[in-house]
Amino acid sequence: MSEKYFLGAMTQYGFSTEFGKLIESPEYFTYILKGGAGTGKSSLMKKIAQEFEPEEDVVRFYCSSDPNSLDAVVLKSSKKIIVDGTAPHVFDPKYPGAYQKIVNLGDHWDENALKEHKQEIISVTDKNKSLLERAKRFSTALSNVCGDTYFCGLDCIDDEKLNRFLDRLIKKLLTKKGSGGRKEVRQLTALTEYGCFTQTETLENYLDIYYMNDEYFACSHKIIEAVSKEAVHRGFDVIVCPSHAFNNNIFEHLLIPEIGTALVSCNPLTEIHTEGGKPLNLSRFYFKESIAKLKPRLKLNKITASSLADEVYSTIKSAKAVHDDIEKYYIGAMDFDAVNKTCKEIISEIRKKA
Repeated sequence: MSEKYFLGAMTQYGFSTEFGKLIESPEYFTYILKGGAGTGKSSLMKKIAQEFEPEEDVVRFYCSSDPNSLDAVVLKSSKKIIVDGTAPHVFDPKYPGAYQKIVNLGDHWDENALKEHKQEIISVTDKNKSLLERAKRFSTALSNVCGDTYFCGLDCIDDEKLNRFLDRLIKKLLTKKGSGGRKEVRQLTALTEYGCFTQTETLENYLDIYYMNDEYFACSHKIIEAVSKEAVHRGFDVIVCPSHAFNNNIFEHLLIPEIGTALVSCNPLTEIHTEGGKPLNLSRFYFKESIAKLKPRLKLNKITASSLADEVYSTIKSAKAVHDDIEKYYIGAMDFDAVNKTCKEIISEIRKKA
């Protein structure tokens, strides 16, 4: 089984990710990669993922600023993690040597070659940082507008009707006892240069996908909270996926691997093709009269959110172009034969420990 997620997302509070909890778990041994842009961290992880995928489940975590770049790989059977530990997602060993190991790819660059371009590197690095800060400000504004829509929706929910539906849904989905009971937080959707991007390949692992059409965000969040809480209570492992557009403060997707069931939000931001799934129209759980009174406000929010989201996407795209310029200097200074040797050493270590 192949799973894909984002490592996390940049919010108004900084980079948000739950991945550190996995690194600190004594269940896994983690290789923490250090090194600048263009030092081969993503390529190294891709090679390791390809090496082990024929024989075990591999989970890939991508970068929301560059969805083509890997930020982490988890080997589920070997119980190994390989992760990019550089900014904005800085990870350091909690139990050095025992459960985590630093792999410094900076050992394989030509420092003199980089010093020759130090002013250019400073210039493009600062420009990239400035663009990402701009994207963060637009993300914050987007979160505020979507948040207003969410609270409008929350005030208009027919709780009695929704609770009756939840009782029926839970009885339908959770017909037996599970074999786990853990709750994990993973990012399935993020704001990227390609728009609001969902790792839909992960959903191919699920037989029953319920697409929750929700204009106002609130019902889908309440459904995910209720179903995930009951699933964990009944012994199922669940994966809850926060919404980047809400600074990761509310949930938009729920995955229950053991029963092959996924609840996926389709809202004004997510662009998800729903063929083959089971649609759930959540508009029936909002009081129509209450929503009607808020129509002008909700319409303005929707238009504003669309414009702000476009600014987020375009700014991230501009930042990615500048990031590519940063990489050029490091790529030119790297000894990639040495990086490949390091990759082979990690693979050999993993096999020996397994």
